[in-house]
Amino acid sequence: MLSGRQVTVSFFKPAIVLTMAMTAFFFSCVAPKKGQHPKNKPFVFKTLIKVEGNLQASEKQDLALRLANQLDDSLRSRTVTAFRIWPPPFIYKKLPYPPVFDTANVTRSNNFMIALLNSVGYYNPSIKDAIKIDTVVHKKGNREKKYFEYRTTVTFKVNPGKSLKLDSIAYDLKSPALQKLALENRKNSFLKKGRPFSKQLVSSELERLITLFRNNGYYKFSIKDIYAERDTVLSALIDPTLDPFQQAQLLEDLRKKRENPTINVAIKQRPPQDSIELKKYYIDSITVYPDLPLIEDTTANIKPDTSTRGEISVISRTNKFREQAIYRNLPIHPGNLYSLDNYYKTLNIFGNQMGAWQRAVLDFSGSPKSDSLLNAALRLYPAKKQTLGAALEASYNTNDILTATNLFGLGGNISLRNRNAFRSSIQTNTSLHAGVEFGADFIQTTQSSFSHSVSLPQSPSFWWFKNADSRRTILNLNASYTDRKSFFSLSSIESSLGWEWVTQNRSYILRPINIEYNYLVQIGDSLEHLFQAVPSLRLAFKTGLVVSRQFIYNSSNAYGRISDRWGLNTDFLRMTAEESGTLLGFFKGFNNGPLLRFIKGDIEYRHHVDFKKTQWAVRGYIGYGLEYGNGKGTLQTLPFYKAFFAGGPNSMRGWQVRQLGLGSSYYYDTSGVDKFGDVKIEANAEYRFNIATIFGFKLKSALYIDAGNIWNRNIPDTTQSVIQRLKGSDFAFNRFYKEFAVDIGTGLRMDFDYFVIRFDWAYIIRDPRRIDYPNRWFYNMQLKEGQFQLGIGYPF
Repeated sequence: MLSGRQVTVSFFKPAIVLTMAMTAFFFSCVAPKKGQHPKNKPFVFKTLIKVEGNLQASEKQDLALRLANQLDDSLRSRTVTAFRIWPPPFIYKKLPYPPVFDTANVTRSNNFMIALLNSVGYYNPSIKDAIKIDTVVHKKGNREKKYFEYRTTVTFKVNPGKSLKLDSIAYDLKSPALQKLALENRKNSFLKKGRPFSKQLVSSELERLITLFRNNGYYKFSIKDIYAERDTVLSALIDPTLDPFQQAQLLEDLRKKRENPTINVAIKQRPPQDSIELKKYYIDSITVYPDLPLIEDTTANIKPDTSTRGEISVISRTNKFREQAIYRNLPIHPGNLYSLDNYYKTLNIFGNQMGAWQRAVLDFSGSPKSDSLLNAALRLYPAKKQTLGAALEASYNTNDILTATNLFGLGGNISLRNRNAFRSSIQTNTSLHAGVEFGADFIQTTQSSFSHSVSLPQSPSFWWFKNADSRRTILNLNASYTDRKSFFSLSSIESSLGWEWVTQNRSYILRPINIEYNYLVQIGDSLEHLFQAVPSLRLAFKTGLVVSRQFIYNSSNAYGRISDRWGLNTDFLRMTAEESGTLLGFFKGFNNGPLLRFIKGDIEYRHHVDFKKTQWAVRGYIGYGLEYGNGKGTLQTLPFYKAFFAGGPNSMRGWQVRQLGLGSSYYYDTSGVDKFGDVKIEANAEYRFNIATIFGFKLKSALYIDAGNIWNRNIPDTTQSVIQRLKGSDFAFNRFYKEFAVDIGTGLRMDFDYFVIRFDWAYIIRDPRRIDYPNRWFYNMQLKEGQFQLGIGYPF
């Protein structure tokens, strides 16, 4: 019978109907795998959790996911994705070895879920379960032997009740010193009035206080010394000494709590079992063992050598390390107050950052001098000093700086890493690279390069970086030679000296010296023809000297949780600044020579919102460069290796790399060369979501939109005809927002956890060159004429 059911298809667009049909053709529902389900016994086919009550849809979804994790293992039906060649559907989900259904597991799951609801502050929750068994009959063989599938679906209807809100939060610590510390740092508390109550929140607050106290010398303080006390209204009601008026007031308070349930929390201190728990501890002496073996050789005759500086001793077995390198990098010192943060900082510096050691262990013990002093023992286990590596690589170059063609390349690398140069935990890395790129003339480009870097585990202690978790001094030297057949031969050498400081969520890089020299050895006939078509390209391809200073700032800040209504939010900020030639430009020999004088900076902001299976990501970017000096006209633009560009897999995906711009001008499109600018503005947004897990990797997708463009600061001083053709390529405040290019698209992402391969397909929906046309949106857009982009990693 179809009576009472309304089926409507006439309102669907043909494209939607086709999409639904294709989905049904390729994908199917869950099916138990033949021979792997219990015969003639009910088994768990599906378990559903439906959250009811006055909650937002996102809150219900989040709570249902958390409750699903509380189900008894025997109520969980685990599906896997499977494939088959024929018949369709080709991709389906199967249910291997489902568990036998037992009502006792339903009862246990109820109890587990109620415990979770209580722990996150829900007042008087209720759970109703319903069990439905569908019978499927199977025939086996010609004799029509039958066996039955009893597919059991369990549905839990959960009404969490009213959520408890925090009302008053108090600190009642018997020790005046601890009470003072707690009140002085109250602004950092996890407990805020009006916030939903949960046991996890209270636990986090207790952990925060313990860390605070241990950072202030209370080495022996632990969780057994502190606790949280909650409402005492109910217990007070049974006090026989209460008079009727007090009892009536408590009953009224209880009635109000039922209507709008709140909870009071007081942090209290237990009576100390020993007076040493409330003592402040100081560092007395430090002993460092810099070269301990992971496995001790009991047959070796070792005579350790001891070096002492004050109360710091270094006991060495092999003389692999200079004592000075250890003294200089110790964050703990004799006489300092014990700090838990310094404990972790010591392990991080020696165990991770310095690189010379693969493991670090720091222990404290009481000093015989005083019961408030600690002796520290730092045990270090060296890593392998040198590593030689070799690798072959294949590349697909979409960044060719001359034409829009794409080149396939092969190359090889040989590298040598030293983790303990000069016995001072100085890390050096030396590498050689050689490769070729294939094009129309078979070998289109040959490349070779040499690079050497030195990383020292210290840097200047500027006052604003005094508390940095990590600091390094980095020296880089690079030399390369590129021969682009028929175009040019270029030799380059680069050198820089800089410092890096890293805190908990920020990093700073300052390079006071950065020198780059690019020498154009030879210009080929093909490049000369391009110069004739686009004269301004002569600026990009010329010998140039950069003597600059650079500053780079990165920060990240995360707040919220994936399970929250608003998800896990993360802000990323990156700012860079560079200037070249400011001082040397005052000397005529440099200013009239190859010295490039410019100021350049950019700001990039990214924001991610993560949910259980989806993610929102947005990005904004602004960059500006000013070239100045002795020249005029076309000389007042950035060189190509310092200029901005747009297009490609990590930028405006509707255009190939360096093929967007400049502004609304058509001039640069006639030659097919890449485009560079002095100004760049770009914004991007993506909605990312999961599709399936296939063969161990996650298949994901995204919908995205990109908007932006690049411009020159002004139009070069050239002939009137060229100026007319360059109209719209310069940045102007009264029209730049009209010259934004816009593209939309979708794609597939193969997430292997360690890296992501990305396939994006984009369509141009707004071409800035049609700024004066009424039909500039979706102009001449065709389904088959999108732009494919291949990328590694996420675009932002």
